[in-house]
Amino acid sequence: MCRIKKINPHSALAYLVEYDRMGLIHVSEVASRWVRDIREFIKENQYVVCRVMDTDREYISLSLKRVYKEDTTRKLNEFKRERRSEKLLEMCGKLLKKSMDETRKEIIPVLIEEFGSLTKTFEVALRNPDLLKRKKIPPKWIEAITDIAKKNYAEKTFAVKGELKLITNRPDGIEIIKKALLRAKREGLEVQYVSAPKYVLIGKGKNYREIENKVRTIGETIVKDFEKNGEASFKLEK
Repeated sequence: MCRIKKINPHSALAYLVEYDRMGLIHVSEVASRWVRDIREFIKENQYVVCRVMDTDREYISLSLKRVYKEDTTRKLNEFKRERRSEKLLEMCGKLLKKSMDETRKEIIPVLIEEFGSLTKTFEVALRNPDLLKRKKIPPKWIEAITDIAKKNYAEKTFAVKGELKLITNRPDGIEIIKKALLRAKREGLEVQYVSAPKYVLIGKGKNYREIENKVRTIGETIVKDFEKNGEASFKLEK
């Protein structure tokens, strides 16, 4: 995850948010097509997802064009959830009369080490608070994190959508399409008709990452099987 800091005629400087390092995006790595003006694709202070190409330089070499759209969407969503979780942890700190600087020094490194992310910490606090105790998180923090998690996550339900296209010229094409869509329904997804040949698969759940993976897996599986009878494609919606 990067934040564009400065744009030059043939490159852009980007700050790697998670690593506190600076990187460089050369104009040739901005887009797959010819770039006349780099500012048509990125702007200062914009958050973007980049692939690390080389680290043996003053600035880490980065690429925008080598990141798949699905990976960009997933990473941006993860980043937004982590930023939100950081705000929730700030609320926990206020309950304990701690400043954000004190919270960062006292508990954030511990939670990242034990759970991998702040988002995961709040998910654990909501579903299995005893795990916080087993990880020896200080009791005062367990109480505050659990309290904030219940107030902010308990009723949260995520919806993930994916666009499915199915085209077939077979005489029994309608039945083949119905069978493919029925498969999605049996797996627990909602199916909405848009207009031939477009359909929308919708998955809902408490864990965004899990439901996103479920929708993607089912959509890609349907496409793979359907291609024996026609054309098919699937992509997650932003």
